[in-house]
Amino acid sequence: MSLTLLAAICCSLNGEGVYINEILASNNTVNTDESGEYDDWLELYYSGTESKDIGGLYLTDKADNLTKWIIPDGTVIQSQNFLLFWCDEDQEQGNLHTNFKLNAGGEFLALVNIDGVTILDSITFGDQSTDISYGRVLDGSSEWNFLSPTPGSTNSSLGMEVSELAMPERFTLYQNYPNPFNPITNLRYDLPEQAQVTLTVFDLMGRQIIKLVNTTQDVGNKSVRWNATNSFGKPVSAGVYLFQIHAGEFVQTKKMVLLK
Repeated sequence: MSLTLLAAICCSLNGEGVYINEILASNNTVNTDESGEYDDWLELYYSGTESKDIGGLYLTDKADNLTKWIIPDGTVIQSQNFLLFWCDEDQEQGNLHTNFKLNAGGEFLALVNIDGVTILDSITFGDQSTDISYGRVLDGSSEWNFLSPTPGSTNSSLGMEVSELAMPERFTLYQNYPNPFNPITNLRYDLPEQAQVTLTVFDLMGRQIIKLVNTTQDVGNKSVRWNATNSFGKPVSAGVYLFQIHAGEFVQTKKMVLLK
């Protein structure tokens, strides 16, 4: 199984959150659309207390085209509920079918406000596994993991199952994604056992820029975002940086490139 972690930015819609809650980028046997086709999908979750018409918002898989697909007027999501969008590049099938497909090899996805500029929620992911979804372990929360797919229903009861699906066998530090990046990238690593973990970014002179992780962590697939700022919250200049993990006796370093 190819395991890749996602990163997410959680934002609010008019004070109440609409989130990209779960995706399935390679659907062979899980669920079908109204035509019986095994389309890939993304699920939105709404944490508000009253139903909301989200028509006029945009979904996109292109960072340079935030208005790629507009959610049709009259598209209502119920309070504390879910709405499934079929990513099949076939809008003629219905209002919940987008004009883009999901890429199982990884891509960017975003939910964009009606102004076509403000990103309400976004994720960037890498390789995905067939019939294994990726979602928030608790609906609307910041923790993501691999799931047995739950289209249109809660993810909250799947914590143990998720851990079993994604249990790593060895310590691994992956290449950051995307790379090169501007200004946000995702750093991911696997822990086969509980360990004291530090994940640090250095410049090429070996000077510490920021310590992203410094805590004891349980077994699992982990991910952290770096927004190209230093430990004082100030943006760093473009260039090559090093990121290094210490997890128990495991130490590994990789390079990444920040563009501006």
